[in-house]
Amino acid sequence: MDSTHDGYRLPLITAVSLLLLGLGGIAFYGWLRFGSSILLTLDETGLSWCF
Repeated sequence: MDSTHDGYRLPLITAVSLLLLGLGGIAFYGWLRFGSSILLTLDETGLSWCF
């Protein structure tokens, strides 16, 4: 195997994992902060039964 390819694998996986963790954290914070508003809006449009 190419050692250069192996050298970039771990930092790339780490960077992508941190990016996804950050996006998930932002989405979770938004759900905690605005969850009731989201649910009421979905209820008004008839989409709350999906959840």
